[in-house]
Parts: sequence; C-alpha cells; structure tokens
Amino acid sequence: MVALALRRDRIRLPVWIVALTINVWYMPSALELAYPDEADRISRINLIKTPAGIMFAGPVFGENETALGAMFANEAMLTLIVAVSILAILTVIRHTRAEEEAGAAELVLSSPVGRHTRTVAAVVVVAAVNAVLAVTMTAAAVTAGLAVIDSAALCLGITVAAMVFGAVAAVTAQLWRTSRTATGAAMTVLAAAVVVRGVGDVIDHSGSPVSWLSPIAWAQQMRAFVDLRWWPLAMLVALAAGLLVAAAVLERAREYDAGILPSGGDRPDAPRIRGLFGLDLVLQRGQIIGWSIAVFLAGLTFGSLTQAMLDMAEDNELVAQMLNVQGNDGIFSAMTQFLAAAITAYVVISVLRLNGDEQSGIAEAVLAGSVSRWRWLLSTVAVTLLGAAVLLVCAGLGNGVGAGITLGEPETVGRLVLAALAHLPAMAVMAGIAAVAFALRQTWIAWLTVTFVIVSLYLGALLRLPQWLLDLSPVGRIYAPMEVPVAAMAVMVLIATALTVLSGLIYRRRDAV
Repeated sequence: MVALALRRDRIRLPVWIVALTINVWYMPSALELAYPDEADRISRINLIKTPAGIMFAGPVFGENETALGAMFANEAMLTLIVAVSILAILTVIRHTRAEEEAGAAELVLSSPVGRHTRTVAAVVVVAAVNAVLAVTMTAAAVTAGLAVIDSAALCLGITVAAMVFGAVAAVTAQLWRTSRTATGAAMTVLAAAVVVRGVGDVIDHSGSPVSWLSPIAWAQQMRAFVDLRWWPLAMLVALAAGLLVAAAVLERAREYDAGILPSGGDRPDAPRIRGLFGLDLVLQRGQIIGWSIAVFLAGLTFGSLTQAMLDMAEDNELVAQMLNVQGNDGIFSAMTQFLAAAITAYVVISVLRLNGDEQSGIAEAVLAGSVSRWRWLLSTVAVTLLGAAVLLVCAGLGNGVGAGITLGEPETVGRLVLAALAHLPAMAVMAGIAAVAFALRQTWIAWLTVTFVIVSLYLGALLRLPQWLLDLSPVGRIYAPMEVPVAAMAVMVLIATALTVLSGLIYRRRDAV
C-alpha cells in the first residue's frame, strides 16, 4: 500500500519537496538582500512587533533579533509549517477517505489486508515525505550559511508540526463521509491553530499562555537561532501519536463508506437542491465561507499595516520597489494585488473540483441526466467567479476597514472594495486556464500558473525579473485604486471567454473519466 501510494504521487510529492527546499535555500539570501544593514533590520523588527506583523510572522524573543538566522526563523517558519501541513492533510485524505469515496478502497479491502492498512500506509507516506523534507530543508539552510544544529531544529519543528495536522486529517477522514468535508475540517483546524497562535503572540510577543493552545506555537517555541530548546518537539510527537490512536479507534467504530458524523445526504429533511447552479453552490458553499473569512482577516491585517509599510518604504529602497510605493494608493494597490494573488488559488481549486467529481462518480450521476458537459463546465466556472467576487469584496472590505482605522480615513473602505473587485477579470482568466487544464487532464498547468502569479508578485523585484515577464501575470496588470486599466480588463474578459470556450470544446471530445 505504501508503494502504491508513492507510485500514484511520484510526480506530486517530488514537486512539493523541491519547491519547499528551494524556498528554504532562497529566503536567507532574500532577507540579506532586502535588509543589508542594521538600520534596515531594526526597521523590520519594529514592523514585525506590530500586532499585524506578529500575526503573519511569529514570536519575537528579544534576543539576536537582527541576526540572519533569527530573521529567517521568524519570517519563514509559520509559512513553511502551513505549507507542509497542507501537503500532509491532502496526502492523508487522498489515500484514505477519497479512495473510499471513489470506491477504490473496496477493492483493496476485498484482499487480505487489515482494516487500518490504508490509514497506516497514508501516515507512513506522510512521515517519509516529512523525513525527506527535514533533511533537504536542513541542507538548504546550511548551504545558505545558517548554523547546522539550529537549522535542523527548525526543520524538524516544521515537519513534526505538519505530522500533527496529518494526524488531524486521519481523524477527520473517519468523522465525515466525503473527502471534501474531511479536508475542509482539517484545514479549518489548521487555520484555527494559526489564528490562536497569532492572538497568543500578540498578547505577549515572546509567547503567552494562549499561544501554547496551538501546536504551531510549540514548534516556534523551540526558539531556533535564538535560544534553542528541544522539549517542545516531544510535545508535538506526543500529540501526533495521540491523534493517530484516536483515528484508529474511530476507524474501527465506523462502517465502511460511512462517517462517525452524519452528512447532508444522510438527513431526509435536508433542503432540496434545485438545478445545476444550485448543486454547484451547495458543493462550494463551505469553501466560499471559509475562504471569505480568511481573506477578510488577511485584508484587515494588511490594512492595519499601511502606515508601518509606508514608513519602512521611505527608508528601504528595495521594499519601496517591491510595493511599487506611490503614496497611500501605491500601498493599497500592492496589498490588493497580494490578496488577489491568494484568491487565484481558490479559483483553481474550485474549477479543478470537476476532476475530483469525475473520480468520485459525481460526474457520472450529473451527466446521466439532461445535463450536457457544456452546462456542467460553464456552471462550475460561473459559480467559481461568483465565489471569487464574494472573496474579493471580503478582502477589499477587510483591507479598507484596517486601513481606514489606521489612517483615520473611513472613505477608504469603499475605494478598496472597488479596487479588489477590479481584479475579477483576472480571476476569470485564471478560471479559464484552470478549465483548460481540467479538460486536458493536466491540472499542473493551472497550479503552475498560480505559482507564477504569486512568485512574480512577491519575489519579482527581489529576483530582478524582466518587466515583460511580470506583465504576463493577469493580477500584476491591475493597479487599482492607483490605476484602473479598463482596456487591459476588457482584453482579460475576452481571453477568459476564449479559454472557457476552448475548454468546453476539448471536454466534449474526450472521455468523461
């Protein structure tokens, strides 16, 4: 079972490992380039010590604050824990609940294997991937010039914390019947851990009792590159082991293809779904609600950093170049682009849901009725764009409220909501690309596009990428509220329409599965 899982993920897992390792190798150099002298690093520390800065980064322990290793741990650890945890969650659900939902697990269980074999195999795969990541990321950090022991401690903290959330996914896979719900529940636990850690560290920037309610804080409280201690790692190992035992107990207590908790389809009194568009809305509503809350909070945090970012840009030319600063509107434009870049991931996930629906059998049930492939694909794209519009409004609202409170300019709220909505044509282009990727059964195309959008926006200035390459990003072409390029937006709408039509033509001519 382990070999089968590794074979199925022979492309997916190496891509994750390489991407995360390169990130660890590159970030110390990027920090050194962005903050070359002590004055710049002190300005960064002052920014990080703000409530919004602590929420997005990590605790500040008051020692070695301007040392490169401490800066790296503070800047990168939260992001890496979230990224590796997402990998762990998706991998566990993919090889447990998703296989059961698709019916593949029934074939496995018909052979002489134990009841817990699939779950154990999924956990072993995640543990193996995390072990490889611990080694490769440590080597990358050491290659970048950081201390060996502290680098190893930081990377172990990241990967063992990810094992905790992989174990959470093993539990949610037993609680809920569908892979989508199980994944959403595990992601919600991860998001809650991030928020609790942030709130706790805002109370005390070195870590308060509230911080310790989150396993993410346990990894960060190992204090790599500051005052290294190993005992929080033992807490993470114990928690992961306890969750895995709980998953085993729950798996033994439930029936095959059932969850411990009832799902909507198990309730006779559940509201009736009307039409294909209504079905797509029901399938995506949980995702839309979760993302809306997340982007609102992110926008609120970004907005509250407006004045601090303006002050930093005045003293740091590279930061000013990264943010394209031209007064308040330059900051607003950059923050809105960052939020829009994050929402492109939602757009791709939403459209590529069709791929999962084909594998799970939902597509067969839908297309067996009087529904053409055109209608199914167009309905999904339409609901995706509706969800993207809701997310953009929430992001702009949060950004506007945060900036309005910080600057004392309440009229900013309306401007930033409209500025966020100006990115809807860019979301349409991303939806069209994702639709083509689905039709071709090449989902990596969509994810490569998301990666390009994010990298070009966040690291374009640091990497000195040529302007013509940056202009290929649909998000990077919109600078609202500083500038609203109506012509570029119209072209994006035409491109999105052409891509969607192309995807429909391709999808009509291929097999459903």
